[in-house]
Amino acid sequence: MTPDEHHVDPQVLARARARVLGAPSQPAADPVPPGLTAASDGDRVWLLPAWPDGATPALLEEYDTAPMPLDRAGQARRVLAAALRCCWTRPDDAPWPSGDAQVTDVLEVYAGMSRGDADLARRWATGELRRLADTGWLLVDETAGTVRTGPRTALWHEDTLASLRDLLRRLPAPPASRPEAAAP
Repeated sequence: MTPDEHHVDPQVLARARARVLGAPSQPAADPVPPGLTAASDGDRVWLLPAWPDGATPALLEEYDTAPMPLDRAGQARRVLAAALRCCWTRPDDAPWPSGDAQVTDVLEVYAGMSRGDADLARRWATGELRRLADTGWLLVDETAGTVRTGPRTALWHEDTLASLRDLLRRLPAPPASRPEAAAP
């Protein structure tokens, strides 16, 4: 066998690693490996797969290469929407990087979107927050009890955000921004 027969395209390898490992971070000064895109918030850079042009989420799923496999995709999307509602406080700006929001606020927004037992909804949402953090959609600091948008949101193209902005405006407001929260 020749060395070329053992060569794996670096972009294919980078996408495979990102599917398995999520979005690893590194110091901003380190070089970005081939096949990856960097999403920086200043001090750190998160490494994300560079998907081929025109590769929409539907096309990636059709070929069984979805960038983020989820067990309960619908629930995860709702938890992500609740987190975006709380973290992405300036929706006319890009979603990445966002400010921090309290995890408890995200859980309250999610519970307000759900029907049924609010405590059960919060428990389910807590698990989904962790899974979304593991896959780079959110950054959760469990010690501080905060969440912010993850580096994968840096890949959203501006022309795809209008419907998301409309959806977020219709979701319940986070407790910290409700008028009754500001009352003494």
